Amino acid sequence: MTYIPSNRIKTNLYTNGYELKISSTGVNYVGPYWKKYTGEMFTGKTPNDKPSQLLTPFTPAQSNNALTNKTSYSLIEIDDTDTTLVQEYLNANQLDYSKQVKFLPLPFYPTPTKEDYDLGVFPRYFCVKTNENAYIEISKKTYDAITTQKKDWLWELYTPFQLIWTIKGEEKEVEKTNYNITILQEQRLKRVGLKEFLRNNYLKFFK
Repeated sequence: MTYIPSNRIKTNLYTNGYELKISSTGVNYVGPYWKKYTGEMFTGKTPNDKPSQLLTPFTPAQSNNALTNKTSYSLIEIDDTDTTLVQEYLNANQLDYSKQVKFLPLPFYPTPTKEDYDLGVFPRYFCVKTNENAYIEISKKTYDAITTQKKDWLWELYTPFQLIWTIKGEEKEVEKTNYNITILQEQRLKRVGLKEFLRNNYLKFFK
């Protein structure tokens, strides 16, 4: 992200929910956010918190409808570092963690290690919504939580899977290998759209 002077942003803001939603998914967002001078809002305490997702305000009608139809738990998009914030919020509002929270996955950007490049491959973790071809690349921790059907995650909404992604070798062979495993995974899932989600970039992370 382009550097933004500190006097042109507001940081360490917080929403308790049904005020802002993730623009790409429309899912209610609970947690810290920051705001640009242009009025745009993003997840995270500051621009340095990654991944940073664009937020969109609920309309008053949407907020009222969401609160009226709210279930007995909150849907919280969470990454691997947010659990303390969630617990603090629940404690402050005297809410039962075990009953009030159902976690949803956040997008994750992997970084292959030197050991991965020495090996030539590394695992990439994903999930796709059960009722639509909406994909998310996720961390291994999130993948494990959905795969093991942890009770504090809304795992029922997602089908997890992984790709063993080739990152080293002869360029054309690497591209062909990653293309083939993407096609194979679509066939296994009996879904489409994975190629488009990956932007047909079968040389991503290639070195």
